[in-house]
Amino acid sequence: MYIIVVGGGTMGRHIAAALPEHEVTVIELNPDKAKRIADEMDVKVVVGNASRLYIMKKAEFERADAVVAVTNNDEVNMFISLYAIKKGKKAVARVHESEFIEVFNDLGIENIISPEQRAAMDISKKLVWT
Repeated sequence: MYIIVVGGGTMGRHIAAALPEHEVTVIELNPDKAKRIADEMDVKVVVGNASRLYIMKKAEFERADAVVAVTNNDEVNMFISLYAIKKGKKAVARVHESEFIEVFNDLGIENIISPEQRAAMDISKKLVWT
């Protein structure tokens, strides 16, 4: 399976590392982060803004089976996920602001992750149940 991970932060790197049996390309906006990823991992790295079509072309978007959008920008993650779905690809999107979860769902982006919301729920459970 060919997977594009958009966002080379902590989460993006962890996701790429968790997929050793797949071909992975990471798109990262920050050149220093991109170089670090390229030096440390066996993945293709494309430097640039993934919301630009020429960057997606460099990442070979057309042949991707899945796209994981985990940037720090909900709007970028939304755009990339919608584009991937429109092109018939599986999409997973990170959502930072809980108010966006309903919007993502309304737009048909069903595979969402919200680490901040999940962490808040886990912490509140520990406070109540311990």
